[in-house]
Amino acid sequence: MQDFAYLFPDSVVAWLQGRGDGRFRRYERHYRADRATVSHSNAFDLERSNGRFSQKFGSDRRRFVRVLESKAFGALATFLVLLWGGTALLSSVGATQPVTVAAVLGVVFVVLRVKHFRARGQQR
Repeated sequence: MQDFAYLFPDSVVAWLQGRGDGRFRRYERHYRADRATVSHSNAFDLERSNGRFSQKFGSDRRRFVRVLESKAFGALATFLVLLWGGTALLSSVGATQPVTVAAVLGVVFVVLRVKHFRARGQQR
């Protein structure tokens, strides 16, 4: 029976041979740096080094999920969706009823200025 795992770029064999993504090079740099800090070759603890590597370069998915769950990302996503929807709505309605759109934009501008003015007055 033949092992064809080496043909796949994400396989363990490809990873150990240094092909595919940069995980092997990252691990090799970490391993060599850890090995260089130890004065005696007998004092090097591979398990501890691997533990530090997994803590330092843990799963990128966790980092991605943290970004998706952050307040800033939620606010940015909401802003971009509202901006996209607003521009689509304004352009379609503005073509048929330009006076109404101008009045709505004027009212929104005045409301935002009043809100900003009141917030600035409360800070003093």
